[in-house]
Amino acid sequence: MGLVRPVDLKVQPVPYQVRYEVLQKIVKTLERFESASGDTGRRAVEMEASVARKSGSGQSYRFNASVLLRDLLKTKGKLPQESAAGGRVKRVGTTIKLTRSDAMRLLEGAVVDEAILAENGYNTGKLEREVEDLQLSSAGHKYTSCIRCNTKFDRLQIMSPATCRFHVQRKRYNRDTREGEYACCGETTSSTSFLALGCKTLPHHVFRSETFDAMSQISPFKSTADIQGDANVLALDCEMAFTSLGYELIRLTVVDFFTSKLVFDEIVRPFGEVIDLNSEFSGVHAIEDHKSITFAEMLTQVLSKSMINGNSILIGHGMENDLNVLRLIHRKVIDTAILYPRGKFKSSLKDLAFEVVSKRIQSGEHDSSEDAIATMCVLKAKLEIPLSQTIWD
Repeated sequence: MGLVRPVDLKVQPVPYQVRYEVLQKIVKTLERFESASGDTGRRAVEMEASVARKSGSGQSYRFNASVLLRDLLKTKGKLPQESAAGGRVKRVGTTIKLTRSDAMRLLEGAVVDEAILAENGYNTGKLEREVEDLQLSSAGHKYTSCIRCNTKFDRLQIMSPATCRFHVQRKRYNRDTREGEYACCGETTSSTSFLALGCKTLPHHVFRSETFDAMSQISPFKSTADIQGDANVLALDCEMAFTSLGYELIRLTVVDFFTSKLVFDEIVRPFGEVIDLNSEFSGVHAIEDHKSITFAEMLTQVLSKSMINGNSILIGHGMENDLNVLRLIHRKVIDTAILYPRGKFKSSLKDLAFEVVSKRIQSGEHDSSEDAIATMCVLKAKLEIPLSQTIWD
């Protein structure tokens, strides 16, 4: 069989080279189940062209291509071939055991395009310097808005006592009453009670830096591109706290995708003085020096040949938050919040885990290991990779 090439299209969802590489993967997959022939090449070209025509973006092309490769593996090369009766071959309901290389192909197809990462708040290393939205007084004081109660306050006086009254959870629209409701206390946007201002009061205002330049003032971003290592797939989840320096990492959990084993789980000491550990969400109630590690020690341990490196595929939910507090720039990312969009709002991991894999999480305090594993399960379900498979050929 001669070398096959993608058909020309007026609108290309991805660069030609990407289409060419996908086409070769389709050919190799078909050749696993049938002898190489001119018909194999023709079928592969038709399949790739069909994926390209129905994909409106690079992200959708990669995902649709991964789905096609998955279905070819499940049906042993029979889909989407037309049957003799003129209809399509039905999907095979039984789950097959995948090889590690099979799973890697599916995962690589779900990796998010760099442009989409940038749109979703990831630092791709290509953005221009940004300016933090601060109001500077004549005395040099930096004023910002509290992320919880929206009150303007002097950042230099952040450790001074204040009254911060806020709602613990965001408001949601109630279609029956046609107004916003706070799930944390049941108050509505039309309420005139004292609790309408907030159901929780704490003695400090807090802030969260929104620009990469401001985040870098605490610790600079590092790119994983120069870290040599073996290709691996890791799910990670971070817990954060509010400190005198902003929003910082206090716990990191990393789980291996293929074994579902915990490979890293440590409490990390923040740079600033702790204001609020967000214990009801983070699950962290105290940070003790003898039971925790520094941020620098954490990076030394996780940025390595055997863990996070330039060849790693990292999986997370809304992982821009995690990578930003880790101060990492990484290219190969699969974000389940992007794979399961909900209009202008992102799906919560709690809702996705229940809807997609009937898994209940975050019923109490958050657990980063539970969240990381739940994210993997949601992704496996999306790609139809067996949830329980931990042995790979």
